[in-house]
Amino acid sequence: MILTRYVMRSYLTRFAALLLGLVVFLQTLDLLAEANTVLAGGGPPVLTLLRYVALRSPSLAQTIAPLAGLLAALMALVVMARNSEILAMRAAGRSVFSLVSGLVACGFGLSLALFVFTEYVEVPANSALQDWKDSGYKTEGRVDNGESSWLVEGDTYIRVAQVMREGTVLNDVRVFKQGTDASITDIIAVRLAIWEDDHWTTFDVRRLGAVNADATPAVWETKLKPDQFLRFANHPDELSMNALKEYVGTVAVGSRPPYFYDTWLQQKIAGPMVLALMPLLAALAAFAHHRQGTPVMTIVWGVTFGFMFVVIDNILLAMGQFGSLPPLLAAWLPLALFTTAGLWVLFTFEHTGART
Repeated sequence: MILTRYVMRSYLTRFAALLLGLVVFLQTLDLLAEANTVLAGGGPPVLTLLRYVALRSPSLAQTIAPLAGLLAALMALVVMARNSEILAMRAAGRSVFSLVSGLVACGFGLSLALFVFTEYVEVPANSALQDWKDSGYKTEGRVDNGESSWLVEGDTYIRVAQVMREGTVLNDVRVFKQGTDASITDIIAVRLAIWEDDHWTTFDVRRLGAVNADATPAVWETKLKPDQFLRFANHPDELSMNALKEYVGTVAVGSRPPYFYDTWLQQKIAGPMVLALMPLLAALAAFAHHRQGTPVMTIVWGVTFGFMFVVIDNILLAMGQFGSLPPLLAAWLPLALFTTAGLWVLFTFEHTGART
């Protein structure tokens, strides 16, 4: 128990230091690149830059956390190997699995913390930053979203050319009603729709086409609310899990197919779990090459394994977004592959009598 606490404390201390250092470094570079653009929006310079840093840092922390976890585990194992601490632990009867399990347990706890951080800190910060960016970094915040949004509500397809004022004003709405044989039976155009008193007030509503020439007057009836129109133009990074579930459901989806959002929904869960895998990748590098190189080479191999994981993960994620792979497989296969490889190396190292 004392040895386990020692290993975990060594890993967590290095992880915190690396995460803080890397975020500060990347935030400085990002601020140098974006400072002029941010300040062009007006407002007090210092407060404006501080606001940008506050909104940008959560995304950087979420992105860099797996790398910090990998480097922290590598550094902890390398220092313990150079000080013959791993050899002493094994001489005392401790197995490699018990040594690595403490690191993996820390990684799993950090994964849970990262999931909560992503859901309740990073997602709102990304959304607020994108809103601010869309308004030209003006103090008023988001006013207009020029990207067209496609939604589905039951058997009705809706295209909105422009979403304004936090989704309460819609310009140039087209409503396509689908029949039982998948054909379009009615097309309604709405020049302007305004949300007031918990309902949509429409202006200049006209029918552009219909199967039945004697159809009733053109009317657009919908249960969708402003926040739904506003969210459907957002990137999945700006959406919580509950919002993504709405995209996957049958009531309303965004401009992309459901499997695109389903892939990101799975990635919301699988992404933070990478932190639990990073100590295993570090052990994979440390024990697979313990006889072939110096501590520097061990770190190089560890970073190489981490880079390989990122490449494979991004490729499979892209395949899931385009429907080439099932979303569940696209999000979880990289974790399964590298976890299997890491466990196999540890098992081999444990049962071949190898010594560090």
